[in-house]
Amino acid sequence: MRTIYIDVLLILNLYVNWLLLRSTARLTHTRLSGLRCMIAAAAGSLTSLTILLPALHPVLTLIIKLLTAVIPVSAAFGFAYQRTFWRCLAVFLCISFAFAGLCIGLCTLSGTNLLIWSGSCIYLHFSLTALILCTALSYFLLKIFSYVRMKYFHSDESYEIIVRVGIHSAIAEGLADTGNSLTDCFTGSPVIVCGKDMLSSIPDTAKPQNLKGYRLIPYETISGGGLIPVFRPDEVIIRSKSTGHMRSADVLIGIAESQDHAIFNPNLFNVL
Repeated sequence: MRTIYIDVLLILNLYVNWLLLRSTARLTHTRLSGLRCMIAAAAGSLTSLTILLPALHPVLTLIIKLLTAVIPVSAAFGFAYQRTFWRCLAVFLCISFAFAGLCIGLCTLSGTNLLIWSGSCIYLHFSLTALILCTALSYFLLKIFSYVRMKYFHSDESYEIIVRVGIHSAIAEGLADTGNSLTDCFTGSPVIVCGKDMLSSIPDTAKPQNLKGYRLIPYETISGGGLIPVFRPDEVIIRSKSTGHMRSADVLIGIAESQDHAIFNPNLFNVL
């Protein structure tokens, strides 16, 4: 019978849960702070102790397995927006299945005895090399998926962009445009570019230096380039005017001098 080391089990699952939660936040464009991600990953790591449970009824085992996914996702993203929670949970599960498949494939190809099954749980021997390889492969696949989705997305839908800063909100006509690939070079957050007039109902946008996360970032267009001021709002909602479907987005807002629409990358609204 194989020996399972609790410290290895907890450390490995802390790493894996952190990776899965960060990937989920990135794919769904949902805000997730580093501290909250670490707390949620730690909660998910503790659920891995269920591997030590004796054989249980299959229904009870299934419930426990679902809880091991629900607990870290709820800790990371909360229940404030149920639609956001269920979307994040679905993406988290999909990424988890993909990561497990990569690990199993790596073991099969390498001929190593990296995985141990105990009941319906999986224990991984802590191997830094294998972990780095799985992480790199997962990241590579996610980048390919994001590129394909962005390249072949086309839509004539109309959108509204709702930007909230404190008690003040602004609503702008949104335009999904794959040409907007502008991101913050420090945080990697996508940028929705709005005209200054669209944000006039938010008082501090007249002096964006007073807004949270203010900085200047470089941009380029076919007509030229320069620096655009950006800030981090408290909340951004993208709403489809045709379906009424809404999604929150973890983005920065760029302030352009004159613009008819709030231009955003369609990946912000179309996730899986």
